[in-house]
Amino acid sequence: MKTHVTYKRGWCKTIGCGAFLLIVATADLAESQGTIISITGPPDTTHQFGAGLTATGYPAGVSWIATSAFSNVKISIPLDADAGATGMAYLTTKIGSGTTAANALASSSFSFPSVSSLTTVLSGLSLGAGTYYLIVQQTATGSTGDGLWDGTPSPIIASVSSITANGEYFYLNPTSGYPPASPFSEAFATHFEYNITSSSVPEPATYSLVILSALSFGLVRIVFQKSQPNNSRG
Repeated sequence: MKTHVTYKRGWCKTIGCGAFLLIVATADLAESQGTIISITGPPDTTHQFGAGLTATGYPAGVSWIATSAFSNVKISIPLDADAGATGMAYLTTKIGSGTTAANALASSSFSFPSVSSLTTVLSGLSLGAGTYYLIVQQTATGSTGDGLWDGTPSPIIASVSSITANGEYFYLNPTSGYPPASPFSEAFATHFEYNITSSSVPEPATYSLVILSALSFGLVRIVFQKSQPNNSRG
């Protein structure tokens, strides 16, 4: 009997370690990048719904509203191939007249891809609740000359509950001065495609693993308790 009880205890400890490792693995998964908002859709074969970019101006942008905070935010947009071309991305809390660099939360240069693809323009951001504007302007021409921020004729919006798309913005003239201060025109629908991710949003599968971990740990406790010898004296 003593050997049998010892065996059960060893088995329970093994299961317990497995449950613990599963919980640790789940915690790691909870830190993986998850999409907080994306706009995609069928290809724009007529090139009427994307944003034409040039090195002399014509900045374009999108906006979204957040009611909660996110960490390690990465912003990517699909760009047509234009090897050698460069651009600047600005993330601001305001655009249009009176906007200055003081309204910018981040800005960074980026390179256009040599093959049309989703291109990261800003990353490593910590953002609280608020209204945000992403403004993009090409700064140097590449192999194909002017660039193109891809759009879609039928936008499909996927987002977490605390993020709302807030339209798109464009300025169809050369710029002078600070690009986000341009007198933008606005479209309430967002046809320019983009994808924003954050590490503070668990992947959907993570929730299942959390539940599985909890159930496994609970099962270990029950089996272990039942494996204890009965020391009561009758």
